[in-house]
Amino acid sequence: MKKFIYLDISVSTIITAIALLISISATYNAYLLRGGKLAWSQVLIVLGMVSLILSLVFARFAPDLRFITSTSVPDLFYVLGFVFLLAASLRLHTALK
Repeated sequence: MKKFIYLDISVSTIITAIALLISISATYNAYLLRGGKLAWSQVLIVLGMVSLILSLVFARFAPDLRFITSTSVPDLFYVLGFVFLLAASLRLHTALK
């Protein structure tokens, strides 16, 4: 008798996967096609977006995964996303001076 694996894939899961792929593609294109200070700020913005999306993915599929005993992996990616966005903001500020 065959057993079928039922995956609980919702619309939000598919949208998250598509947004992650678009963010990675935008990062790659910004890094290759553009040069200079503004390109690095765009790369940092997209890396922040990818980190925030990964925090949602890990919170959905592996909420109990721990990096260190007191820090969960979704929380780590969540904070890392905001660090990337802060670095992008500072980089953009220095690029426009």
